[in-house]
Amino acid sequence: MAGLAALVHAGLEPRVAHGATTTRGTPASACAALGLEDAPQRPISFGAARDLGRPKRGELSKNARIVAIAADPKGRGYWLVTGGGRVLSFGSAGFHGSARNLGDDRIVGIVATRDGGGYLLASRAGRVFAFGDARIHRARARRRAASPIVGIAATPDDQGFWLAAANGSVSRSGDAAYLGSASGERARRDIVAIVPTPTGGGYWLAASSGGILRYGDARYYGSAISAGAHIVGMTATHDGRGYWLVAADGTVFRFGDAHYYGSGGASAKRSPIVSIAALPDGRGYWLLPTIAGAGTSLPPPDPGLVPCRVTAIGDSVMLDAQAALQAALPGIDVEAAVSRQWDAGVALAQQLSSEGDLGAIVVIDLGTNGPVSWQQFTNMMAVLAGASRVVFVTIHVPSALSWSQSVNSTLEQGVARYPRAVLADFNTLADQNPQWFGADGVHMPVGGPGDEAMATLIKSAIAEPPPD
Repeated sequence: MAGLAALVHAGLEPRVAHGATTTRGTPASACAALGLEDAPQRPISFGAARDLGRPKRGELSKNARIVAIAADPKGRGYWLVTGGGRVLSFGSAGFHGSARNLGDDRIVGIVATRDGGGYLLASRAGRVFAFGDARIHRARARRRAASPIVGIAATPDDQGFWLAAANGSVSRSGDAAYLGSASGERARRDIVAIVPTPTGGGYWLAASSGGILRYGDARYYGSAISAGAHIVGMTATHDGRGYWLVAADGTVFRFGDAHYYGSGGASAKRSPIVSIAALPDGRGYWLLPTIAGAGTSLPPPDPGLVPCRVTAIGDSVMLDAQAALQAALPGIDVEAAVSRQWDAGVALAQQLSSEGDLGAIVVIDLGTNGPVSWQQFTNMMAVLAGASRVVFVTIHVPSALSWSQSVNSTLEQGVARYPRAVLADFNTLADQNPQWFGADGVHMPVGGPGDEAMATLIKSAIAEPPPD
């Protein structure tokens, strides 16, 4: 390590130096070990649609999963609903209630009333729940549908609704007219959505193959069958002269007067799309990715960083803890070297970034070998600004070294100014356990309890829930 002269001067025996190491593994295994969700945890907005928020930390239970989205008629809000019936409201969308006591039944769709003062929820078994100013007219008997229900659509006057099943059958309630179904067409099982026309005189059924079936005054504008995509959702333009289809991979297909505003792209690769909702005026839409309650969600990294990879940049202290880090964080990329100074770490981070090898999660364990200024800290964060999380590990060195306190002070002040940076305070832990260290008071026996404690601390810091 650099600073060996200072240790010798202090009467401490320096550790026998060993070289740099690089270990790269499968990045996805790190996310699994951390319980992290490397995926967007909010609807993805396009065109004039705006990002209006995401479920708060702890708002979704461990096994909860968002299954559907409905846009507020004002265009400034949306509702999300879980399979268990929990409704979450954002923007101008008001909360009117959630479904409870579903047993083994699951919610599959949500549709808002025309003024946004309520909504209907439809379950897989064909049950419908009304909240706010939504009403169920001529309520249907609560019986399980012959085929699972996949979607619900309301009439323009809120006096009725249709339910569509996976086999293409359509049932109605209130003033919703029966206009036909696909249940007799070769025993279909691939219908995924039902969308009404603005007049209420027709509807479309969308199939997972990309096929479109039209009934009543609904017109045919095209299908996505030739694309070979797995369609999961559909929505129509405000005048009914066009529609969008969205595939699980985020691809958006437009037909008629529907405009294209973008597709899910890289986000959908990490979290498949499950639904789509358009603004009332058709000037934008939201894609709903898979949002689940399990795990900790980190901000998405900038393009070019490797999702789910943990890159650890350090000096000989990290080199000693390499095996413990690999055991705690499978797939971690350990970039450690004896005598590495802070500026060399900044240069290495820049190199890894330019080569496309920098992980979305970065651990920095530097400062043992010399002081770190505020400017040096900001230089590091300038390189790592696009990372999902940056963990800075405090150093533990003899108090005789002039930088023994200033480095940690710089790290503490630095992470307070960067929302994506966190502190792993190893120094405090080390002060409480002097038996971990060798004669120099800096290094710990390889494979000893100190290395394991450091690895555990770093893992906990990475997985720490982000601030709301």
